[in-house]
Amino acid sequence: MAKGSPPSLVSSLVRAAALWAVPGLIGVTLALGLVSRNSSYRSFDESLESAVLGLIASVESDEDGTLRLSRELPEPRYQRALSGRYWMIGTIEDGREIIPLKSSRSLYGASLPVTSATISALDKQGQDPVRFTTLGPDLDADERLRVVALQVVLPNMTNPVVVLAAADRAPVMRSIRNFILAAVTLLSILILGTIFAVYAQVRLGLRPLFDLGRRIADVREGRAASVEGDYPPEISPLATELNSLISHNKTIVDRAQTHVGNLAHALKTPIAVLRNEAEAAETTPSEIVAKQTDMMASQVDHHLRRARAAARGQAIGVRANMDPVIDGLVRTLPRIYRDKDLTIERKGDTGLIFRGHPRDLEDMIGNLMDNAAKWTGSRIDVFVRKVEEGVCIVRISDNGPGLTAEEIAEALKRGARLDEATPGSGLGLSIVEDLADAYKGSLTFSRAPLGGLQAELRLPIAVDP
Repeated sequence: MAKGSPPSLVSSLVRAAALWAVPGLIGVTLALGLVSRNSSYRSFDESLESAVLGLIASVESDEDGTLRLSRELPEPRYQRALSGRYWMIGTIEDGREIIPLKSSRSLYGASLPVTSATISALDKQGQDPVRFTTLGPDLDADERLRVVALQVVLPNMTNPVVVLAAADRAPVMRSIRNFILAAVTLLSILILGTIFAVYAQVRLGLRPLFDLGRRIADVREGRAASVEGDYPPEISPLATELNSLISHNKTIVDRAQTHVGNLAHALKTPIAVLRNEAEAAETTPSEIVAKQTDMMASQVDHHLRRARAAARGQAIGVRANMDPVIDGLVRTLPRIYRDKDLTIERKGDTGLIFRGHPRDLEDMIGNLMDNAAKWTGSRIDVFVRKVEEGVCIVRISDNGPGLTAEEIAEALKRGARLDEATPGSGLGLSIVEDLADAYKGSLTFSRAPLGGLQAELRLPIAVDP
């Protein structure tokens, strides 16, 4: 990828998926680790609470305050020295420490250290057990004990005693670490698998786009005339528009070639006349030169206008309100043709927007209405109607003599006004037809209901949002 170029679509989609998938999976793993830790400690504490309750149930107090157990706890590790399982029964001294009265053999004469904060918690907790962590008697092993303590009053005793059961928390910590390690391993595998799956899914989903790119390359290299293939509904409109663009470009090239050919053919005869006159005489009459050069200039202007009309017809995003153009001509033409007492009636829809260049709209409608004004007896009807989504028709009819089919064909062929002898201006009917064709419209002629000529112009309009 070139420096400064945008990232590929595949990498962008994979990164977007990873931005939510990876944090989500990490969050799930942390939540599972927390649940596992709480569950392990809960199970661990339940065994210690059972030991405390077992001690309370089996401990007895003599009249002199001596404690003895009616039965030993079933766990054999309480009988083995420094086994990691311990219990102790003691009294609180001055609210700062616990003096052992009786303890398990596993303590091996040692005591379970309890902080003053824990002793305060015991006083506040009452009949609820207190859980805390302390150092164990096996200093060489750096024991860390999980302790459950409960303060009770035994029979034959006036002062409460504290019953403690403790166990080395190393096994439960090891279990939690093993779970976290397994979870992280599985998480890593899952993340890599997810990224690979997303990559494969994106590549598979974008395969039609890659195929479309190859088929466009085939069109560019001349191996195909258009983009062919079956594409998903999301991409099919793109292929259709590309084919329309290819066809449009081909039409423009063909039209340009036609204009060049027409121009060359039109200039061929005047050039041949000038050459023959130059070869036939030492001097060529100026009127011949002037006539032929005027003809050549007229042909050049004619084909240039047609080329500009075709180019403007393909412009994107240009719009023109039809009402001002038509209403302006309705007001202006009766002033120009005062001798005819001209009446122009506007009918049909209003507010339509021509999807094209304003100058082209003025040229087409202006030329047709001007020709109708020249040949009408006294009346012109202008009818505008939206006939379908994105298309309207403009009918301009008069009550003049009209034209025969041969006369219409000749006027369109010549690319001039209906009567070159009649003064006025305009592009000629052929230019109007070229403009309509450039906008994918049409120009047709027929007999008008008023008796004269009716011109029907079919034009594109802006689609309602």
